[in-house]
Amino acid sequence: MLFTTANFLVFLGVVAFVYGLFPQKYRWFILLVGSMVFYGFAGPHFLAYICSTILVTYFCTMRIDKLRQKRDILVAETTDRDQKRMLRAKFKQQTKKWTVLCLVIILGILAMVKYTDFVIANANNLIGAFGLQARIGFMRFALPMGISFYTFQTVGYVVDVGREKATITRNPFKLALFVSFFPQVIQGPISRFAELSQELYTGAPLQWSNFSRGGQRIMWGFFKKLVVADRLWPALTVLTANPDQFRGAYYLLSITLYAIILYMDFSGGIDITIGVAEIFGIRLPENFNRPYYARNIQEFWQRWHITMYSWFRDYVFYPMSVGKGMLRLSKWARRVFGDEVGKRLPIHVSLLWVWFITGLWHDASWGFITWGIAFGIVIMISLELTPIYNRFHARFTGAQGNLAFKCFQILRTFLILNIIRSFVIYGSVFTSLRMMTSVFTNFGAADFMSRGVSELSLYTADYIAAIAGLLVVFWVSWLERGGTDFRDKMATFRWPLRYAVVGLILFMIIILGAYGMGYDAHQFIYNQF
Repeated sequence: MLFTTANFLVFLGVVAFVYGLFPQKYRWFILLVGSMVFYGFAGPHFLAYICSTILVTYFCTMRIDKLRQKRDILVAETTDRDQKRMLRAKFKQQTKKWTVLCLVIILGILAMVKYTDFVIANANNLIGAFGLQARIGFMRFALPMGISFYTFQTVGYVVDVGREKATITRNPFKLALFVSFFPQVIQGPISRFAELSQELYTGAPLQWSNFSRGGQRIMWGFFKKLVVADRLWPALTVLTANPDQFRGAYYLLSITLYAIILYMDFSGGIDITIGVAEIFGIRLPENFNRPYYARNIQEFWQRWHITMYSWFRDYVFYPMSVGKGMLRLSKWARRVFGDEVGKRLPIHVSLLWVWFITGLWHDASWGFITWGIAFGIVIMISLELTPIYNRFHARFTGAQGNLAFKCFQILRTFLILNIIRSFVIYGSVFTSLRMMTSVFTNFGAADFMSRGVSELSLYTADYIAAIAGLLVVFWVSWLERGGTDFRDKMATFRWPLRYAVVGLILFMIIILGAYGMGYDAHQFIYNQF
């Protein structure tokens, strides 16, 4: 069920109405029923996957809970310190086994449906390279909606339980709601149980203030998605489907359009997600913080898809970089190459591994794998060049506060970011490389000036509508500088201006939104992940 449809708005209205009818202590259950119905709309058979993840997680975490209870009793009964230490070590090992088992199963479900055919395709290519005729048949599993998101959210819960950083929920239905909460199940943000559970189960009353703020956020998401992202999508489709016809200058246009469309699509979907949750009095973590104002790639990822970045940092990078394997690697590197290399090598190895996984998490394709490794390499190079940067800024102390230098850093980051994104825009690593080199070998400035954008299946009115939408987005971004929510800023306006702004955005959605004859309401890009 697509967010930007009347069906979803009717569904949301029904859930809110029923939610308000029930006593407070049962309202979380209404959200669970609504979440399962919502997920079932994507395909009733997909419920088997998410329910399997929930059941496995519940069973394993309950086993961990029983082990902890037994440990606490035995430790309390003994006064010998060595005995206490042995008991804790023994139960820690048993707890780790159940944690690992749970992670293997739920990540195995994700790997089975998302990566099996990718592995088979590459195995067949390898077999063909040796001149053999045998081929392995594809499994063709249907990919459940949002499986990467709800799997990672569940993994975070299991790991936090194993680390004793999250309280185990003994109610399987409450665990099911955490895993399947319908606004965020399809594209995040990826929440932590310790934070989300504080509000998810309270059954907060429906209040006008929540409806108002949530409704404004939902409307803003509709605006980004329908007025800008979906309006420009047909032009990007033409450019990427015909790379041999649109190279050189058109390549630069393609990566710029993709940057706009992806941000408007993804952040718009997150706006709707956060707005829907706010209606029920539930605060979800922000996933974006003006990412295109970042001055380097690492800062960009601290501003873009924030919950995914923090998830990989906390659950993959940190544990790996300080693990026993990396400690052994560090000792070996110090002995062979010296202390400096030994100190940095584990960080770089962990960094590349994390970005490889990040690319693979997004999609089972070499394009995304290359995309992930490229980001890892750029960040690694940036870390190595940090001493040079520091010396530069120490010598030119005014550079950091200089507006022209800030703009240079932002544009440089934007260009690097979108060159790396080329690997996923065109769907082929070799096509992407060919398009990058065409900027130098066949720029075609004269061709671009003569043809312009007239062959990209959009009319002048479409570009005017999209540009008008972008100007509104830039204005809101300006209001949000310093971390201020644009709704809080608007609340300080006099009421005629406040209602005029809301009315203008609603008018633009209705009049300029990309739907109707000749258009299609596109699924959100990150739904496929």
